[in-house]
Amino acid sequence: MVLPQLVAIVFLVIGGFVLLRGGRELRTVFHILRNDPVPVRSLDGHSGPVEITGTAVADEDAGTVTAPFTGSECLAYTYEVEEYRSSGKHSSWETLDEGQAGVDFIVDDGNARVRVNPDGADVRFESQSVTVSPGTELPERLAGYVERTDAVEAQDGSVNLLVTEISLGNKQRFTERRLDVGEDVYVYGQAMRGPASEWGSNLVDAVVGDGDGTPVFVISDTSERGTARRIVRGAIAETVFGLAAVLIGAAVLLSVPL
Repeated sequence: MVLPQLVAIVFLVIGGFVLLRGGRELRTVFHILRNDPVPVRSLDGHSGPVEITGTAVADEDAGTVTAPFTGSECLAYTYEVEEYRSSGKHSSWETLDEGQAGVDFIVDDGNARVRVNPDGADVRFESQSVTVSPGTELPERLAGYVERTDAVEAQDGSVNLLVTEISLGNKQRFTERRLDVGEDVYVYGQAMRGPASEWGSNLVDAVVGDGDGTPVFVISDTSERGTARRIVRGAIAETVFGLAAVLIGAAVLLSVPL
């Protein structure tokens, strides 16, 4: 009797976690589509949740950051390193390392500009991935990253069997997502009072960032609807999987005699 109950509990816990995560993603989509982006000029002295779109421009004072895998100068990035591992009949990609960074940047909608502080943002940028097979020599930048990172080991070992050489290790996937200078950008965040702008500048006296007054803080390199579509695909899949796991767990638990 104990084993079915443990299986049911595992399904309930995993399903509940995935269902909760999918629900949070759907909540983000709801807030994105609930309102329309506003002109940047209207943020002058404004406080509260806002949506804006425009072109991402570097702030002269903040500059740019260097993306770890491509070396591209950008305004914000995320990265993830995964390794394909097998255990018995099951195989999956396991995350070894991940992170993100960014600098304050400007959103220019053609009429006015506003600063954005990306700290704490849920960033949704287009991904660029490189998958490396075991035994393959890594490109220079990736090799340098692996050498500096304790959590990631190069999978370039091999065994020489005289008649052939067998590569050892696992496949690795290096994924980078960036907001480049000059890209279209969508921001849902909290407008706050910013430093006073110089006379004649089209930079408004506001900063958009994270805050207690906004339900979500999202930065994306596509449109409002494009951002919602990106999020909702994964959210629906997670919600369906989580709900199915919860229902299976509940059914197993109810079928076990007391």
